[in-house]
Amino acid sequence: MFKNFLDDFYDILFNYRKGLKRIAEEKNIWHGLIVYLVVTVIVSLATLEMTPATVNGNIMLPPEIHMVIPPHALEAVWRLIPLFTILLQVVFGPLYFLLLVGILHFVSALFGGNGRASSLGAVMGYAYIPYLLVAVGGLLDRYTPFNIAAILTLGAFFWSLWLRIAGLKQVNDFSWGRATLVYFMPLITLVFAFILFILLVIVFFIPLLLQVWEGFI
Repeated sequence: MFKNFLDDFYDILFNYRKGLKRIAEEKNIWHGLIVYLVVTVIVSLATLEMTPATVNGNIMLPPEIHMVIPPHALEAVWRLIPLFTILLQVVFGPLYFLLLVGILHFVSALFGGNGRASSLGAVMGYAYIPYLLVAVGGLLDRYTPFNIAAILTLGAFFWSLWLRIAGLKQVNDFSWGRATLVYFMPLITLVFAFILFILLVIVFFIPLLLQVWEGFI
């Protein structure tokens, strides 16, 4: 099992065609969800800054907070931040991931895709593996004066994005252009809806408000 995971890890990063094909055929959405959760939790903990600014041993916060909450309670809350981070990822991470897979599967079907939602979830989850670079950058930032995490975060973002589009292409047998369009279609729809809302406000509501204002004058 561990060897299979190492094979998946290597192929996803360095031989994506072989890796995505095998994952789409052999894995399911729950495997993808587990990989997504593990990666996001690791990244969150590695990039979390746990050294608060202090003065005379007290955490620097507005005086009003110190008047309500004693210093030892603030220190206890600060130590619980990693636990809260993990809980947020565990509770809301699956909801976000499953919603994303569901939306992409629906849009894929509208564009003629014939892939399974379970296979799409598997490749989407494994496509987050490049974000482990962000965890490495977060750890290196603590021991080096350079902002390595920012560079690695940008690289991991585009690498993971490319793998997600490639996975969408693999599962639904799309072209690169159609897979890219399907992936960004939810975002395009949201932007179009926002622009349409602004236009409706300008065309209908502002003249109506002006008429009401003129009636009061």
